[in-house]
Amino acid sequence: MKIAAHISGLIAVALYLLCFQLKKGKSIVACRFMSSVFYVLQYFLLGAFVGAAMDASAALTAAISYKKDTPFVAKYKIPIIIVTNVGILTVGLLLYDSPFSLLAIAGVLLESASNWMKNEKMLRIVSLFAVPCWLVYNFVYEAYGSAIGSILALVSVITALVRYSRNGRDACRGDFKSA
Repeated sequence: MKIAAHISGLIAVALYLLCFQLKKGKSIVACRFMSSVFYVLQYFLLGAFVGAAMDASAALTAAISYKKDTPFVAKYKIPIIIVTNVGILTVGLLLYDSPFSLLAIAGVLLESASNWMKNEKMLRIVSLFAVPCWLVYNFVYEAYGSAIGSILALVSVITALVRYSRNGRDACRGDFKSA
């Protein structure tokens, strides 16, 4: 079981690292969704059920926020965000098993918030704050592949922030000056 968990974790990590190198917010969110699916499998196999539930919540919010430009989701954006965040908190607290559970909850809430951002730079910055939460959670629950992935995610997010800033990206608006 642990071997399958670690393989799933490595696939999740690879997808998660890839997502921050993509240009478009929608592509980042779609890639993050696929990553979450593999993280859920990994945590489930390791018996880290709060992590599995939180990544399932992350996948759900990524799927919904991927549709943020559709008329229905755009019209009800604020209630959808409130309901999904209350759902994340409720599930996380119902499955609470240690203070480290709060880190998984915080990580998902930050990732969820970033999914709704149109500014790719801000999406990456908010995501940057989620990574340390998951790093500690991963070490505690022996998801070592994911812990290494969290460290690499920090490097990936910072690399993307630097790379896009150097390529003429406007720091305030997050769009290209020349394309």
